[in-house]
Amino acid sequence: MFSLLSLYFAYRRDVVSAERYIAALNRADSPVADDVTPVPAEEQLPLAA
Repeated sequence: MFSLLSLYFAYRRDVVSAERYIAALNRADSPVADDVTPVPAEEQLPLAA
């Protein structure tokens, strides 16, 4: 059972590291700041009685 768990987590580690590596290779078409949508101001909720 331990070997199956260790194999699974080793596989996940490899997949996550590969996804990060490939994402870093892709060039963004436009700066990230242009894609950001403004968030409405935070509202304070009334406290429950």
